[in-house]
Amino acid sequence: MSFKKIGSLLLLTLVYSVTGLYGQDINADDIQVMAAPEVGQVCTFEPTDLNTRHFIGHRDVAGKSPSSRATSDFDITFRNDCGGDTFPEETVEAFNFAMSIWETHLQSSVPVRIQATWRALGDNVLGSAGPTLIAQVPSPVGVSNTWYAVAQASAMTGQDIVGQNPDTNFDIVMNINCNFDDWYFGTDANTPPGLIDFVTVVLHEVGHGIGFIGSINGDPELQVAEWGFQSNDGTNFPIIYDRSAEDGQGISLLNESIYPNPSPDLYEAITGQNDGVVFTGTEATLVFGGLPVPLFAPFPWQGGSSYSHLDQQEFTNTDNALMRPQIDRQSATHTPGPVFCGMLSDMGWPLGSNCLELVGVESAISVGSSVLNFGVSNVNSIVTERFDITNLPSAEDPLSGRIVLENPNYTIPESQETFSIDPGTTLEAAVRYNPTNADIHDAELVIFHNSSNQPNPLRIELNGEALEEDRTFALDQNFPNPFNTSTQIEYALTGTFDVRLDVFNTIGQRVATLVDEQQTEGRYPVDFNASGLASGMYLYRIVVDGRVQTRKLMLVK
Repeated sequence: MSFKKIGSLLLLTLVYSVTGLYGQDINADDIQVMAAPEVGQVCTFEPTDLNTRHFIGHRDVAGKSPSSRATSDFDITFRNDCGGDTFPEETVEAFNFAMSIWETHLQSSVPVRIQATWRALGDNVLGSAGPTLIAQVPSPVGVSNTWYAVAQASAMTGQDIVGQNPDTNFDIVMNINCNFDDWYFGTDANTPPGLIDFVTVVLHEVGHGIGFIGSINGDPELQVAEWGFQSNDGTNFPIIYDRSAEDGQGISLLNESIYPNPSPDLYEAITGQNDGVVFTGTEATLVFGGLPVPLFAPFPWQGGSSYSHLDQQEFTNTDNALMRPQIDRQSATHTPGPVFCGMLSDMGWPLGSNCLELVGVESAISVGSSVLNFGVSNVNSIVTERFDITNLPSAEDPLSGRIVLENPNYTIPESQETFSIDPGTTLEAAVRYNPTNADIHDAELVIFHNSSNQPNPLRIELNGEALEEDRTFALDQNFPNPFNTSTQIEYALTGTFDVRLDVFNTIGQRVATLVDEQQTEGRYPVDFNASGLASGMYLYRIVVDGRVQTRKLMLVK
């Protein structure tokens, strides 16, 4: 189910600001979207003639939490190209059941929109699917110079990329074969002999649409393979799936010093002639007993099946059978399986509770702060605040994750961008505030983690204010102004000073003293009640260690 290069692929540059899952503002110039290949060219799913009697119902899966809830939303548009107006009713019910399974395994604030078409496909083909778009997500939210399926890119950024794209209304396009006669449309995972489970097929096709796709394509006649798609500047970049693909000898398929792109050497590797092809992401290998995950790599190359599936033989009659290139009769796999969930985690998909449980990581995160206040400082000064990330003693597995912070005024040590914390252990993380301009700087630090006891990701609010380099205080205009009876005056201090705040009438008479004391660094709001004063113009003056600033206020009754 690999992409094929198409000369007419349209490159689009998004021209909107993106605020993401990680709370970061992404520059519009830093994100690119490209039309994906036509769905018929990316994935075909075929039946076998075997009756395997292998059933995995959704409610029987170990990772099916009794308290699980939908953390994503799949929005389906049904089309019928086989002589009807809509999908047959029994297929719609089964399709929606499959969506309810995916909705508890993934996490996204953006709906995943699917166009599902009931149409005639080739002989012995059950369905096909793929994303409509692929996108590059800027670092550190995404991996630099890497494409993602658009549904994943939207989940990672929290931005509705499809909703703001004029060329498509869908994240995924899917075709299901209306001419196949042996469908089983039940949702009980009890497929009769000779029939193919419709729910399993739909789950499988969605799996490709959300990112179980590679960019490597082989030519069996020339015996040459190549990978990647060109960005706007003409540079070739892989899809995130490719980043974890290696031959059986531990060499990355993207290593152009070993496997030039394109080349016969790469074809040799992708067809399994160098001890197979494997996926080596950390989470996927962890749930596969610490071993690389075998991918489907037959010789010669099989378009629509090779590389972008799990190995057929290795995963038959297992909990990980869903993403094989063929499905057996009298079987059902109503789960992504722990290996696929691990692969999604390795690729950066935000996981829902059911995928987290399938991955089987028993970590328990606790974060010591939800807000870090850096107070008031000066431009080009540095303030450091710290917070704790703990893997609770009750945990059984290491807590792993990454800290995402993209703001010109805040940084974290590079060594703490990713972390692994043993049970009962605490990481003291540091955030440095080094303001580049005089302003109030609000930002958000996001912790993406593999624990199911807290929302994923966790967010920490960052607040800091900077004055010009030579300023020790700043006096703001009162608000509201003009005012009736009461108003608020705010000022900021960069250190500990003697402070006096007075209000005068226009002939210089003091009418109120609001502050007369020593105060430490920070921002101070002071309420002024003028109910005993006449309407008119007044002055308020602050004195900080002998330095004076005066502003006007207007009382209107």
